[in-house]
Amino acid sequence: MVRTILIVAMLLVGVAANAAVGETDTLSNLSGAKARREARKVAYAAEIDDIVRSRNYIFRPVTMQNVVMGNTHSIYAYYLFLGLSGDKVVLHLPVEFTSYVINTVNLDSFVEGYTATLDGSNWRITFSFMNGSERWLAEIFLSNITGQTRLALVTPEGVMRYLGTMESGATIKKRQKKSATVF
Repeated sequence: MVRTILIVAMLLVGVAANAAVGETDTLSNLSGAKARREARKVAYAAEIDDIVRSRNYIFRPVTMQNVVMGNTHSIYAYYLFLGLSGDKVVLHLPVEFTSYVINTVNLDSFVEGYTATLDGSNWRITFSFMNGSERWLAEIFLSNITGQTRLALVTPEGVMRYLGTMESGATIKKRQKKSATVF
């Protein structure tokens, strides 16, 4: 009986020692994972900062809403976007200025009064451009933590709000070049 108790005690000590070593390994893995997450967070924020500073990007909406009427619509078409390259803006976006009538605005114009300011973890980008004889204002809020992008398009007819993502113009060119070589 004493022998059995000794064997069980030795097994328990061995299991406890092994668990303590495993716990140390787990803790070191957790701290390594935390460091990797922090590094990814910093790299992502730097990528967003580079996109904004480049003034060469495309905003791709996934939802649109007329601010006054409140109707929200999902956007599935990949060809709808607001693109900025230097001092030029290309706009291919749906708008809803009257109830349940959605039109697409297609225009190329020059950017005026471009400003980009970083407030904590959010970029605020504003600029205006002409649509015929009307001045339109674009206001973009971009989080460098989540990547969520909100575009407010202020026009004489009303205000449209879009939620979506921002993509670098350089990334798009690389993707187009890569896909062109596949075929």
